[in-house]
Amino acid sequence: MKRFAFGLLAGCIGVFGTIAASYGLLALASPENMPAPPITRLSALDEKLRYIRRNPELDPQILAIGSSIAWRQLDGAAFDAMAGRSGAFLNGGTVHLQMHQSREMLDFYLDHFSKVRSVLLLAGPPDFSDCSTAPAAMMPEDEAAAYAFRDWPAAYFYLRFFAPQRFIKAAANLPERQKPLLGDLWLDRWGSGPLHVPETMQRGLRYGPTGTDPACIDALLGMAGDLRARGVAFTLVFPPVHPAYREKYPAVMASLCGIARRLEPAIADGSLRLLQYQDDPRYGEADFFDAFHLQFPAVQRFSGEVAQAMGGPPPAEMLIASSRRGVPDTGKALRPAVPAAAPPASQCGLT
Repeated sequence: MKRFAFGLLAGCIGVFGTIAASYGLLALASPENMPAPPITRLSALDEKLRYIRRNPELDPQILAIGSSIAWRQLDGAAFDAMAGRSGAFLNGGTVHLQMHQSREMLDFYLDHFSKVRSVLLLAGPPDFSDCSTAPAAMMPEDEAAAYAFRDWPAAYFYLRFFAPQRFIKAAANLPERQKPLLGDLWLDRWGSGPLHVPETMQRGLRYGPTGTDPACIDALLGMAGDLRARGVAFTLVFPPVHPAYREKYPAVMASLCGIARRLEPAIADGSLRLLQYQDDPRYGEADFFDAFHLQFPAVQRFSGEVAQAMGGPPPAEMLIASSRRGVPDTGKALRPAVPAAAPPASQCGLT
């Protein structure tokens, strides 16, 4: 019986060792054809680290942070135009982040991008729902930095964070997930991941009601204080929300007004600027693919408006720059931008 047990154990070790060795050889020979090494808790964040690694020339002046509400709804061309140079903007957002996690990611970025002078945070109700039980750290930061910024061999990270089940799942459909404007892991040249979801692939609002955790507001205020101490400008944006969601969940929308009221002292002392678009009537149902995410043509319009509100050129000029960047045609003409120095007055009464 003992011989059988030892034999079985040896066989398992042998199989596992063979898999690990093959995995390591593939990582050495062709890391570009593999999913990013699973250093973080999220595949999308792993890919963001790989994007930074592949673009060592990144030197952003304007840094965006947040969840997918930020990652999917910013067109970097508008902010490059605002700054007057190419490569001024970096979208550091990724999926599923709560506010305290965005604060952790902001610290990570600022430790490595020394020329950031303006931080832009897009946030919606889901980002304020749980900052008490969800862990703040998304990754081991020293190793993430070694991979993204110090160019350590990729094979080390594939072996150090060996996760065959996650790897196989990610590798199976990686090309589909990286299709421009369709794949959920696609990154454009600014690190954004905008989508243009065909109507046949849309799944309604996709979000139900959310609560507000006061710890998330505390994290946001802490972020504002940190940035003020660094001398970095901070703009917070509540982006448009689908009209049907606003109608179905008025209490959730009212919670954004409550958050805005908590932020009034920070707004008054100049720690942050708040731009509210959550009930902007210029964004209708056709502009969204779910409750909190705009389709790409609307993202272009919205980005131009935000950049202008932050001090950039008129949105029409930004839209022209964006349309020349070589993004695949979505099949629909881009809508003309609506010039606006600031968003329309919100129902919260604060702008």
